[in-house]
Amino acid sequence: MTQHSLVDIAYKKIRENLINATYMPGQFLSENGLAKELNMSRTPIRVAISRLESEGFVATIKNRGIIVKEISMKEMLDISQVILLLQEFSVDEVAERGNRFDLEELRMYLDLQFEAENNMDYYEYIQNYILFTRCMIASANNNTMLDFMDSLKDKFVRMAMVNWKLTPNQKHYSANQMNKLIYEAICSENYSRVKQICKETLSKSRERIINSVSL
Repeated sequence: MTQHSLVDIAYKKIRENLINATYMPGQFLSENGLAKELNMSRTPIRVAISRLESEGFVATIKNRGIIVKEISMKEMLDISQVILLLQEFSVDEVAERGNRFDLEELRMYLDLQFEAENNMDYYEYIQNYILFTRCMIASANNNTMLDFMDSLKDKFVRMAMVNWKLTPNQKHYSANQMNKLIYEAICSENYSRVKQICKETLSKSRERIINSVSL
């Protein structure tokens, strides 16, 4: 296996563990520990960490190691706000320009959300929740918006997973019912209701974010 392939493997695995909150904010990692965990030398680990550092997931502290970066409350709130704006724009494009939502794909992601809840698989639930939202945004037929959404997707998933681990006593999986209401409103072409539910979802998310940071 080439060195380049090993770097890609290390990068993808470490990144996945950051996104699914296996590595939590504030946790220290080491090149030696990661090399042992992934059964490879330190060289590809070092290159992978450099890439992840440039993406803002980790930071290298001299004589201490690699620290998983914290997620600030402002960043969490900003990401949630931007996603709402993209949702609202997509609804306006459907209502005013005759674009269409992909009802079949939306239904698929919604069903997968509920299936993940039944299986108590929070990571899969969050993945399908954000894919439901991405599918909504895709109706605007704006590739730049989709690219921007994709740049936020993993950060949102990581944010949700960290919050889930930090708040075990809070009610989770609430987006299932919210997305069900959104789907039903889309099917009935009640687009003002869709936007209202999206705003309510943001409000609840903001409340959870603020409460989790206050704990």
